[in-house]
Amino acid sequence: MASTTPSTPRGSRVLRTLGAVPALGGGCVAMCMWEARRARRGPRPYEHALVADGVVGPPGEPVRVTWMGDSLAAGLGADHLDDTPAHAVARMLDRPVEVRMLAVPGARAADVLERQLPRLSRDSDLVVLCVGANDVASADPRATYAARLDQILAALAPIPTIVLSLPDMATADRMAEPLRSLAGARCRWFEAGRARVAAAHPHVRSVDVASPPAGLTRRAARAHLSADRFHPGAEGYRVWAERIATIAGELLPGPSPAPGPAVPLSAA
Repeated sequence: MASTTPSTPRGSRVLRTLGAVPALGGGCVAMCMWEARRARRGPRPYEHALVADGVVGPPGEPVRVTWMGDSLAAGLGADHLDDTPAHAVARMLDRPVEVRMLAVPGARAADVLERQLPRLSRDSDLVVLCVGANDVASADPRATYAARLDQILAALAPIPTIVLSLPDMATADRMAEPLRSLAGARCRWFEAGRARVAAAHPHVRSVDVASPPAGLTRRAARAHLSADRFHPGAEGYRVWAERIATIAGELLPGPSPAPGPAVPLSAA
């Protein structure tokens, strides 16, 4: 979910992004600017996503699943390839799966349109898309994000597509309060726009990755974060993968039937 390097001062950019400056007092503004700088300067144990392309599962003709979007689709925060959402979902499908990874950490909706869509193989059986967290962290308005997402989904048709909800950014304790709550509020606002766009495309299904498992509070869900305290870790991605795999199993074509015994030709 890391965003690209800003060209404007970091603190002011974050506050303008949140749309919070007019509503906040001077002390709160200063605190948010300080928290934004602190979060950006923190340790970054995950700079690059693991290489995820490959075939997972038992022998046989694989279904082709393409992952597009940002660091969350790429599995940044996972220490092992098996813990990335792409590979976890593939294992849960219990069939041969060819994982095709186009997602890039830091990507926004504009990057998916300009850089990832042109690389998409149209023989994909399923696309999993996760994009929007970096748009939330940018100065772009929600309408711009929604319009770009609409273009992406229109271009993906008729390939069955799963679009992940935006994450709960208020869970990530890399950001301290009040910045964390403000980021969470903006993320929920963007999510409402994402959900409306996704619902307008019949080839698209949404999967909620923001809600914690039943009975788990937001505070407890922070145990599912990775070492950077921003992206999910292995357990967080496992929860996501279970939800994604359920819908993926409904959308993917059925396994090819095993060849039956040869039928002898009738005698002339």
